[in-house]
Amino acid sequence: MSGFDTLFIHGNILAPERLPLRSAVAVKEGKVVCIADEASLLDDADAHVTIVDLEGGSLVPGFEDAHAHIWKVGQLLTTSLDLRGVSSIEKISSLIRERNTKLPADAWLLGRGFNEISMAEGRIPTRRDLDLCAPDRPVLLTRTCGHIFVANSRALELAGIDRHAISPDGGVIEREASGEPSGILHETAVGLVNRVIPAPTRSEYRAMLTAALKHQLSVGITSSSDCGVLPALLDTYLEMDADGTLPARMNVMPLGRPDGVTGPLHLAPQQHSIMLRIDTVKFLADGGLSGATSALSVPYRNSDKCGVTRFADGEFEELFLDAQKQGWRIATHAIGDAAIEQVLAAYESLPAHPRGWAHRMEHVGLPSRAQLARMKKANVMAVTQPIFLDELGANFGTYLPDALADRVYPVRQMFEAGLVVSFSSDAPVVVNDSPLAGIKAAILRRTTAGEVILPAESVTAEQSLWAYTVGSAMASGEESTRGRIKPGYWADFALLSDDPTSVDPEALDSIRVTRTYLGGKLVYAA
Repeated sequence: MSGFDTLFIHGNILAPERLPLRSAVAVKEGKVVCIADEASLLDDADAHVTIVDLEGGSLVPGFEDAHAHIWKVGQLLTTSLDLRGVSSIEKISSLIRERNTKLPADAWLLGRGFNEISMAEGRIPTRRDLDLCAPDRPVLLTRTCGHIFVANSRALELAGIDRHAISPDGGVIEREASGEPSGILHETAVGLVNRVIPAPTRSEYRAMLTAALKHQLSVGITSSSDCGVLPALLDTYLEMDADGTLPARMNVMPLGRPDGVTGPLHLAPQQHSIMLRIDTVKFLADGGLSGATSALSVPYRNSDKCGVTRFADGEFEELFLDAQKQGWRIATHAIGDAAIEQVLAAYESLPAHPRGWAHRMEHVGLPSRAQLARMKKANVMAVTQPIFLDELGANFGTYLPDALADRVYPVRQMFEAGLVVSFSSDAPVVVNDSPLAGIKAAILRRTTAGEVILPAESVTAEQSLWAYTVGSAMASGEESTRGRIKPGYWADFALLSDDPTSVDPEALDSIRVTRTYLGGKLVYAA
């Protein structure tokens, strides 16, 4: 009897490490058992083996999106207004009016994705804009970065935000000249609104996760990290894992310090199954670079503000030590150079992890060479998003001060420093979460307007493929089971119409994901 149950033939196998040319992969019970020439494997195949013809396509390990917000992607696919790419406040108003007529009387109207740089008015909408189109219903819109929000007057009233409200630590309530709130909220200030918004039901969460993960399968992503989830969503993941309804493999990170919470960390039990991993806790140090809220050491262009620091110096050291003592890996959002410094100092203060695990720094937007060297010494992995250069690069040019312009997502320097580099999308912060788009962005470093940002920081297609497979598996602690086409690893594959390491980078957009496999089973076909 054959030593495998499924045989993939007639393919170009990318491991992603360079191997002698191989055209076939043998799989048994969902895991790879052999990579070889198809002739030798066909000789070993008996009548019970399922033969899968790859039709000359390039087979790569299933991509892993090491940093995304899966339920928020699913929310845009199910219940929330998708404002990404909207070109004006007038268009936002039109969409709100239309949605307002379709919602139950007591429902909140939620939307996400606007970017003032792309809108005709060149500004963020305010509560007065929203009041004109939905005066009686609470409305909350989230900027594309997820760090700036706009609430209408009804939402502010329900949240108790008036002219006397005080901005919480790590947040800002913007005000009009009169002292009244403008409706624009930064960072932790949105927690005042979130506490009065009805949480999604368990069935709504399930629908969001299912929609998002099926979408990701269509772009070849077989595993993801959902970064920063609250207890009800965590429970939904555990339920879906238990009843076998998770469409893809997940690394789910509880949020270590939700807005408005103080005191010691109360972390849920860890989970390790073939579909779900829960052992990384997520923190946020600052805001977003595209909205000028990430924490810088110098003011933003044409501003006297340096962004938002969500924690005081010294707080992370205590939180991180507590999490590590409880056996957790730590992932911390840090984009601005000041935030990177704060988080890095806290990581450097930790003793060795009891399990030997490396911690993560998310985004790493404006690091210095010295900081990257310190990350290597402290065994900190870099989880970054080249796709930001494409979709948000215009924002960087508008807001970033000249003193930091030579540091924007220096991916080549990350590799040269010897870091484990993981690529991701941070979706729904960006529209295009295809790893092929991310690879193209890492190579070309070009904005949608055609401007090239620090071309010396370009990396190769091979490095990019590694970062979207091996590097991302390492970041989630699954380096011995995912990220490679190798005996003993899960047979999670993406079948591509061409080889991303051999085409002209300009042609990466034309490569199609024709099939996606999870554990050797077909889960998506174009």
